[in-house]
Parts: sequence; C-alpha cells; structure tokens
Amino acid sequence: MPYKDADALPESMRSLAQGKIINVYRMLLHSTHTVEQVARLGSALFAGASLDAVDRELLILNFGLHYEAEYEWAQHVSISAAVGVTDAQRVALRRGDTDADVFTPAQRALLRFSGAVADGPTVKDDVHAAVREHYSEEQVVETLVLAGFYFLLGRVCTVLDVDIDASDGDEVVRQALRLQGQ
Repeated sequence: MPYKDADALPESMRSLAQGKIINVYRMLLHSTHTVEQVARLGSALFAGASLDAVDRELLILNFGLHYEAEYEWAQHVSISAAVGVTDAQRVALRRGDTDADVFTPAQRALLRFSGAVADGPTVKDDVHAAVREHYSEEQVVETLVLAGFYFLLGRVCTVLDVDIDASDGDEVVRQALRLQGQ
C-alpha cells in the first residue's frame, strides 16, 4: 500500500505533525477514523505514563524484538539512547539476554514479564510476582497497554512492509509531547 501524505492528517493533528509524520502513521492514515486515537494513545504512553523513560524504551525495544518488528527497534534506538538506555543494554536485548548485569533487578523482572506477555496469553505467577516487587499496579497495566500498542504498530509495519524512517533524533518524543499539550 502506498503511504499517505501528511496533508491527509485529520485537521486536529496537522499542527502537531509540523510537516513531519513517520511512516507507520503515514500508513495508518488509510484508517482515517482511527489514526488520531492511535496517535493519542501513543502520546499518552510517551508523555503521560508512570513508567520512567528508560523502562518504557527497554519495553518497546523488547516488544519490537518479540514481535519481530524491526521498524520498532530501529525507530527506538535513537530515542532510547536519548533517554539513557545504554548501548550495552541494547546489545543484551538483541542477544535475548534479559538477565544481563547491565539491567537493574527491577528491569530484569520487567523484561521477563514483558517477554512472557509478548509470547503468550498468560504470565506465570512467579514472573508476575517478581515484576510486582518493583512496579506498581498502574505500571504493570501500562506495560500491558504498551504490549498491545506495539503489537498493533508492529503488525502494521510487518504486514504492510513499512519502511524504516531516517533517524530524526528525538522528533517522535517531541511530537508526543505536543499531542499532550506540553
């Protein structure tokens, strides 16, 4: 499917994009009745969530790998670096080593939990208990919402063969903050 141009954005989103819209949203513009809601959910997960930015980016990278969505990984390498995820952490994730010493005990529990969420419909009690030792109920639910959101974006990208955008630093973060009115 061809990409839609930014001028196809709903009026309420035009000023937020400021002429730049990433490829996954250009593809989502084919669904004019849902693109704004999807963008607003993404914005809420970036700008208004209780998970800290490093944990959020580790989750997104992990979901990108589990969902085999290279677009998500590529989009979030520079974003993750900008918020403090280290090269060593990205290398460990790429290897599938979520128990590496480069992660805190809390991050290891979160990554095991998110991997289990991505791989199946349920999570074993011990994995759930381990994540609850470090994260609030709100953060656990946000993790589940992130899982669903990045599954949605990941499948749009893999099924419709969305091209990876040229790196634009933290532009995605700035757009999310604009959507939140910050």
